[in-house]
Amino acid sequence: MTSKPFGEAWMADYFTMVDRLDPDELVAWYTDDGSFRFANQPPAKGKAAIAAALRQFYGTIRSMHHEKTGSWADDHSGAWEAVAHFETKDGRKVSLPAVSTMRLRDGLIYDFRFVMDASPLMQADGKG
Repeated sequence: MTSKPFGEAWMADYFTMVDRLDPDELVAWYTDDGSFRFANQPPAKGKAAIAAALRQFYGTIRSMHHEKTGSWADDHSGAWEAVAHFETKDGRKVSLPAVSTMRLRDGLIYDFRFVMDASPLMQADGKG
């Protein structure tokens, strides 16, 4: 986890970690009672549930990279806009617009929400 104060550089470090596809390292960025919501899924609450949700999603892709398109932050909350580039297990490349919001307590995320239409990513053949 970064020792930088919360802001755009902190969020950039966080998404670098997200793109490593390592849920066990990523949950270090969360409070013990943290909440993680991916798209329209119910929120995962607590580090073990967050790691399990991430592990399930990461299991569907080979790689991921967040290309920042915008951001906003104050001392304890922020938003990160990106194009999320994915490579699926079957070799398809899919790029989707996404936005994440996060709220911090004591330097850790207690509320994270990732909004993206994942349906193009989840289609087996990559067609409509």
